[in-house]
Amino acid sequence: MALSTEQALALLLILNSAHLTAVYCLFSLIPVACPPLDRVAVSGSAGGRSVLPCSYTPTPGQDIEVTWHTYPDQGESVLLIYKSKTHSAPIPAQWSGRVKLSDEVSSGNASLLISELRLEDTRYYTCTVGINGICVTIRAVNLTVQADCPSQDPLPVSCSAGGRAVLPCSYTPTPGQDVEVTWYTYPDQGKAVLLIYKSKTPSAPIPAEWRGRLKLSEEVSSGNASLLISELRLQDTRDYTCTVGINGICVTNRNVKLTVQGPPKRDSTTATTQKTSPCPTQQGNAAAQRRSYCMKPL
Repeated sequence: MALSTEQALALLLILNSAHLTAVYCLFSLIPVACPPLDRVAVSGSAGGRSVLPCSYTPTPGQDIEVTWHTYPDQGESVLLIYKSKTHSAPIPAQWSGRVKLSDEVSSGNASLLISELRLEDTRYYTCTVGINGICVTIRAVNLTVQADCPSQDPLPVSCSAGGRAVLPCSYTPTPGQDVEVTWYTYPDQGKAVLLIYKSKTPSAPIPAEWRGRLKLSEEVSSGNASLLISELRLQDTRDYTCTVGINGICVTNRNVKLTVQGPPKRDSTTATTQKTSPCPTQQGNAAAQRRSYCMKPL
């Protein structure tokens, strides 16, 4: 007997909740008493709070068991909170001091409050409620934490193909804090592409198109989160975005519009110009600032 998508997900959630003693149907392995999986989307801003809703119909005098799991992009589910009449599970360090189960659990409110929201809190969470060991509620909550930080005006940078460009990004450092730098690029169509991600955990792999050509500033801890692109190509012309978070709270959001122009024509005039700078010859303070972000090829 084939399982639907909802049934398959419900099965995975229940199997990961080994503490919940549910009664299973002989063939479908779906809890008899548990209704179909309920889904809801919730959003919040970094540094703020969000309530993940979960409710059920209470039965006075019965043994109520509430479990919240979280599901990262990869890997096994993480037991976030577990509460029954007997004991509660220890809260993982990442959420310690930031999650709180509703005080009205016995009245049918099993919602979870997450405070001091971080960007990495964006993920799936699941609530299961059991009465006397029988599952009565199973809810999946998709939490999205948005960067609520100052957005700086887009900065234009114009350089020549074959040269190098520095995409500027800076912030005010806080000594001893966990700094997270993310660079994205936005093609004309399709989803954003993760270029570089750096924190105390391993950095993300660089896409093949930029492999060997990207380098994050070595002065990140001092407030310089700029990105160096070498061996510039015409297709590098696009928008780039830098976000910087401190302890999971976004503090900088910078957009850079990079324009890569073709190399100058090979004549005596342009040859002299290219020896001094691979950037287009421009006039004015704004042009001088754009040229300062360009460098000669290595």
